[in-house]
Amino acid sequence: MAVVASFLSCAATPVLYAQRIEPEARVDAFIAHRSALQGALGLDIAFSPELHLELAAAAGPAFGGGAGASFSARGDAIVHFLLDPRRLMRWTPYAGGGVGARYDRSADWRAVAIVVVGVNAPRWKHAIPFIEAGLGGGFRLGAGVRRAP
Repeated sequence: MAVVASFLSCAATPVLYAQRIEPEARVDAFIAHRSALQGALGLDIAFSPELHLELAAAAGPAFGGGAGASFSARGDAIVHFLLDPRRLMRWTPYAGGGVGARYDRSADWRAVAIVVVGVNAPRWKHAIPFIEAGLGGGFRLGAGVRRAP
């Protein structure tokens, strides 16, 4: 129990020093042995102009690998490195990596390593739309919107 408490306190420490925290909403499709379509809510935590931590929790239906559709869920923690943090280009690319946990009835909870590449679209009113693709629990394709700072 002490190890878990120590880990959580170390993981939470950078959050206390974050410059800003912005909410996001997204939809992700996973293509794998057990595919899924999930809606997610999350936070984009900026540690510097170049580094952002994305925390997301998602749920939705899973398909394939057996008895029809069933419930699936996941939690992700992904660090994004923005290639153009000052947004000099209209479309700003990023790459990232992290860890997650994915649940579906056929496999229960399992850990996944995550790698993504994406692009932030031009600012739209008070939001920044984005699209990304990657690997982690299967091939993943996602789109969403983050609140603009």
